[in-house]
Amino acid sequence: MKIRLGSHPNNLSLFILRHRGVIEPLAAERDWQIDWFDYPQGARSGEWLAEDRVDIVGTGSTPPITAGAGGLDVAYLAASPPRDNNCALLALKGNALTSLANTRLSGMPGSFTDHFLARLLHQQGLSRKDVTLVDIQGDAALHALLAGEIDGWLAVDPWLARALTHPSTEARMSVGSQIVNRSLFWTRRAWQQAHPDAARWVVEQLAHNDRWIEQNPIPAAQILNQQLNPAICLAEWQQTLRARPWGIIPASDALLSEQQQQADDLFAVGFIPAAVSVFPRRKA
Repeated sequence: MKIRLGSHPNNLSLFILRHRGVIEPLAAERDWQIDWFDYPQGARSGEWLAEDRVDIVGTGSTPPITAGAGGLDVAYLAASPPRDNNCALLALKGNALTSLANTRLSGMPGSFTDHFLARLLHQQGLSRKDVTLVDIQGDAALHALLAGEIDGWLAVDPWLARALTHPSTEARMSVGSQIVNRSLFWTRRAWQQAHPDAARWVVEQLAHNDRWIEQNPIPAAQILNQQLNPAICLAEWQQTLRARPWGIIPASDALLSEQQQQADDLFAVGFIPAAVSVFPRRKA
């Protein structure tokens, strides 16, 4: 059988696995074949699953919910540990951002930064329409913040660590103080039900790969330095990898409850048009 795995730069577990070249011979021992589907934006993962172009993807916690809101029957396979420090709301020193109303913010629309922002908006009695959210990342977002073109930036490592070294910026809120932030690995429920052994095996390989990354941060950082944005140096990638908790946790009811809370948060402030149940649909 053929297993089609998705790879994009924002899921480092799958991206590093894709470029290590170790899973393909292991699959061949089982008479399986690994095909990689490379794409630049994790937020589109649900689209590629719905179009049957890929079997398993890895993203932040928001894309499976938006996919579910679009009608896809999502099955959760596994998750990372919580990552509490890899994203923060940055602002210029002197700008308290006491209210987000009528602000212009940069984030990664469709990613977990939506949930981070949704929780902040809910606390202030605001909705999605009360802010302008733009997709500016990296050095461009830092320059926009320094120039006053945006009021805040939901910055993600490794850009977050770099931005915090600038004397004019500071963090207003860390993601871990607001939400449970994980990477998630997911698929179509029909695929999981048709190929349960393959689904379990991929989760096992992801766990082996995460252990390798944790134990070998320098070669893992070299892969990222060679394959991704050259503006991020090798030392910055090493810092990002060393600071991140690694590991793969099989999906559980507790994880689904976390996702249900996020779905409720996103709906409450207008990020998704309808309420979503993330628990498996029961047959009549």
